[in-house]
Amino acid sequence: MPADKDKKAAKPEKVVLGYWADIHGIVEPIRYMLEYLGVPYEYKTYPWMNKPTLQESKAVWLEEKKALAAQGFAFPNLPYLVDGETKMTQSLAIMRYLARKHGLVVPDSKPVEAARVDMLESLLNDLRWSLIYYCWEDYLESLKWNFVEALPGQVEQLSRALGDRPWLAGDKITHVDFLLYELLDQFSLFKPGCLDKHDNLKAYVDRFRQLKLIKAYLSSDRFRPWPMFLPLAKRWGSGKPPASIASKVVKA
Repeated sequence: MPADKDKKAAKPEKVVLGYWADIHGIVEPIRYMLEYLGVPYEYKTYPWMNKPTLQESKAVWLEEKKALAAQGFAFPNLPYLVDGETKMTQSLAIMRYLARKHGLVVPDSKPVEAARVDMLESLLNDLRWSLIYYCWEDYLESLKWNFVEALPGQVEQLSRALGDRPWLAGDKITHVDFLLYELLDQFSLFKPGCLDKHDNLKAYVDRFRQLKLIKAYLSSDRFRPWPMFLPLAKRWGSGKPPASIASKVVKA
């Protein structure tokens, strides 16, 4: 009998995902991907404002960035991913990498469908950042009101993009679905009921939440529904959570 028959299969090496502690920010869609794929990962978090002053906290982070550069990161930042010898930053690049590695992509034999996914990625990222700017920037008054007024149209646009498909690319879930779910979830927190006129989007959210490993993650103590952003944000960075998730927020 070959000797290796008696050897236990080696456990896959955990990937490492790094981000600010205890917030959604722009990392949550990546966590959804890793959870959905069942990829073992270590979530390494970096506290913010754990020093008496903002300047001291910034100084700590700058030292962390230097340490990441010394570890081989070409562009040290958060979020980051370490997968064996692969070290990378930029949230969308990380999502594309995971999608390619784990088969959550439209095949090259379907260039039109693949281009549509690329287009949707750009659209969803634009919408995501419009919400982030609204929550972060206190001086962009015109952008704030534009976001508020534009929300119904944005939801309508997403409803048309989904149509009667189960997922954005059809029957196959791709990386853009993790972006869309997070965006719809945040839109619903921002304006409860904003999806009510769009049965396909409501069904989409329910379908996503019922995915076996996603459902397990959302019900675990590893998932934190609040806050969305760092305490520096003007909105959703601290304080009382929206009523719809208040009961789910675990007090520290």
